[in-house]
Amino acid sequence: MKSKLTLSLIVLAALVLSLAPAATVGTQHAEAQSLCDWAQFVTDVTVPDNTVFQPGATFTKTWRLKNIGTCTWTTSYSLVFDSGTQMGGPASVNLPNSVAPGQTVDVSVNLTAPGTQGNYIGYWKFKNASGVIFGIGSSADNSWWVEINVSQPYGVIYDFTSNLCSANVRNATQRLPCPGADGDPLGFAYALSNPIMENGVPGLAPGILMSPQQVYNGQVFAIFPPMTFLKGDLFQAQLSCQDGAFDCYDRYVLQYKTRSGATYTLWTWDEKYDGFSYNASVKLNSLAGQTVSLILGVRALGSPIGDRALWVNPVVVRPGISVSTPTPTPTVGPGTPTVTPTATPASCTDRAKFISDVTIPDGTVFAPNTPFVKTWEIKNVGTCTWTTSYALIFNSGNQMGGPSPANFPSSVAPGQTVDLSINLTSPNTGGTYVGYWRLQNASGVPFGIGVDALHSFWVEINVSGATATPPPPVTPTPGGPTPTPPAGAVYDFSSNVCSAAWYSGAGALPCPGTDGDPKGFVLQVNNPTLESGAASSGLGLVTFPQNIYNGYIQGIYPPYTVKAGDRFRSIVNCSYGQPSCYVVFRLDYQSGSGPITTFWAFAEKYDGLYYQADLDLSSLVGQNVKFILTVLSVGSPTGDRALWVNPMIYNSSASSAPVIAPSSTPTIIPPTPAPVTPTSTTPTPTPT
Repeated sequence: MKSKLTLSLIVLAALVLSLAPAATVGTQHAEAQSLCDWAQFVTDVTVPDNTVFQPGATFTKTWRLKNIGTCTWTTSYSLVFDSGTQMGGPASVNLPNSVAPGQTVDVSVNLTAPGTQGNYIGYWKFKNASGVIFGIGSSADNSWWVEINVSQPYGVIYDFTSNLCSANVRNATQRLPCPGADGDPLGFAYALSNPIMENGVPGLAPGILMSPQQVYNGQVFAIFPPMTFLKGDLFQAQLSCQDGAFDCYDRYVLQYKTRSGATYTLWTWDEKYDGFSYNASVKLNSLAGQTVSLILGVRALGSPIGDRALWVNPVVVRPGISVSTPTPTPTVGPGTPTVTPTATPASCTDRAKFISDVTIPDGTVFAPNTPFVKTWEIKNVGTCTWTTSYALIFNSGNQMGGPSPANFPSSVAPGQTVDLSINLTSPNTGGTYVGYWRLQNASGVPFGIGVDALHSFWVEINVSGATATPPPPVTPTPGGPTPTPPAGAVYDFSSNVCSAAWYSGAGALPCPGTDGDPKGFVLQVNNPTLESGAASSGLGLVTFPQNIYNGYIQGIYPPYTVKAGDRFRSIVNCSYGQPSCYVVFRLDYQSGSGPITTFWAFAEKYDGLYYQADLDLSSLVGQNVKFILTVLSVGSPTGDRALWVNPMIYNSSASSAPVIAPSSTPTIIPPTPAPVTPTSTTPTPTPT
């Protein structure tokens, strides 16, 4: 966001001035601000404008502002709500430390999305020690804001990235190959699995990179197959020049083509490389009931040199849809683009999905040396048929006397499920035991579950008898022993760390990672030391982003059905002894194949404090979602060892999950990263 002066604020300012004791008071106030108290907006650290939340969702909004006045902002200064929608935020929050002229500060406030659908904006300013309000802009009297959209759940009905090569990709005169070749002077378009935007922040979904034909005002566009729209449908995407494309200056165009061949423009956006991205959300109500082809286009505004335009997660979403619908079948008619058939893959892929424990749920108690049969229900989600030459194989942990390999009892076609059983015997010493298993194809190549088809499934039992200390849960390998979850947890993210798929901007990451890996890494730690120096009990996750400016790391966990009373809890802080640490923690989620949505975010800098997050998940009750733990570096990644302590889902109606009382609740994080000066290309939101 950037500063703006709306009609409502002008009226409000006029009312304030009309109530001033004397005209000279207003004049002196403005002069004092211009010389003493004056702020400059730098960037939105969390929750970009138009972020979509479900009703009642909680989140933390963080702005970065710079002191461009001559007075030091002391701890007697405060962030204050000015106008608009307060979203449950406090009226005033004091700064925790002084900010000298020329320094920047990240100010945060905990908010709650309103319970009714709509667009909401809350405006905020500063107040000095004498109670004088000031802000940003040329007169130091403008507000900065938080703008969100509250909406019922939307589902993706069309994903442009995955369907890019079903489109007719063209420049002004001819059809182009798809995917295109990077650097083709005729223009090109291709899908990116990990797009990096111009602010250095990775998009949390795949996207399309487009570069126009290398001529003055060159263009490139993709005409997608026809589909039928309903009232309430939205086109959504995050728009940005690609990271490092400093000369990028393009016009994004969303058009549609009728069956008669006529083309109409729905929306345009001009984007210049300025360190900001834009969240597009275009209503398609004007197309309700029509069958048309949508067109995504990029046009150079003058010279095409350096024009590398990103559409991050371009989709059409529909309210009330919880899963994506099949890709629309192109309807033949006038103006329908010719679709080149996709080549048949040269070979098939082996991939499995864990469905359920048929027998022996995790934590089942046995006496020593007791035989039992463990059965898993596994689904074939690859493209190869599993024959009787495929086998179940032991991977790591405790084999419990089981055979390896054990051949499949029958063939399993893609889409089918199979019950795989193994005869085991409990160990003869009391304790907790976990055995990890995978599958092996007819060529002897192992494979498993998860996004990368490399993770194991397991059997976990407790053996009664002499008390045994469970094995320490330190950096397990995929398929290694899973520690016992904390009491009260219905889902423990730490002990299930390697059931998640971990990524950074460098791609898929191993789990556990290797400490110091520049691609980013996740490590499980036992009884971690908090940033304050206090010892904690239980398990933690050290998450280190990719070692680049504004790097990130995220772990996408298996689907979980949220129940009434469920809450997410974790202490979040920097690891002890990491004074350069400055990160943003985020809890994201994905419903089906829909867009990734941020549920909560919190900015944390090494300051000797830690924060107890305790989030109500009631807005997700009944939904089967993938929870995502995300950490982003704020600027330099040096020392960014972000620590999640006992991250879990617990049920408030019956939980006894342990709580470590926070040493404080930091809401305003002192800064040091270099400021980025906003330019006029950042959109100005319009309150509704």
